[in-house]
Amino acid sequence: MMKNGIFLVRFTSEEGKDEVLYGEIYHFDNKPLIVKEWVPEMDFSKEELYSVPIWVKLPGLEFKYWSAKSLSKIDNLIGKPLMVDKNTEQQIPNRKSSA
Repeated sequence: MMKNGIFLVRFTSEEGKDEVLYGEIYHFDNKPLIVKEWVPEMDFSKEELYSVPIWVKLPGLEFKYWSAKSLSKIDNLIGKPLMVDKNTEQQIPNRKSSA
């Protein structure tokens, strides 16, 4: 651990790094972790956060609402939609819908 609650992690492969950077949201002590790729000019002071991306899970959402248009309407009520998980996007049944 560095200062201000910042951790540096070294990966043994690009695939592992990408999986963490672009995968799920990680939590520690029931709080979301912000994961960023290191760059040489990185500032290690604490940042003020004005927005944080989150996954919105919609358990029990009827399949007829799994279209991009319907999910976008739901997401816009919460904030700016960034992406939809692969199973929801491909409208694979028997999966939880996430956006």
